[in-house]
Amino acid sequence: MLKFFKDSARELKHVVWPTGEETKKYFIVVVTVLVLFGTYLFIASTVFSEVLFGLKEAVSGTGTPAVEVTEPIQVETTTSTGTEVNAEETTTESAE
Repeated sequence: MLKFFKDSARELKHVVWPTGEETKKYFIVVVTVLVLFGTYLFIASTVFSEVLFGLKEAVSGTGTPAVEVTEPIQVETTTSTGTEVNAEETTTESAE
């Protein structure tokens, strides 16, 4: 095990480390590529999403909602204690 660490330390002495200027240059390249790739993914995802929603709307017809809300109705009920309760309820009907 000790031999492994000695060999590793010896090999690290042979490594040519980048200068500060090279590091800055490579950093800028990496950040630029990441920003460009992120922008590309955002645009591609947005276009793909819009195309799918457009196809969905085209297939479903005029784009009318699946559920139509009608006028509220009055509901009267009596609780187990005999108290009468008036409530307003909204009904939904299928638009198909």
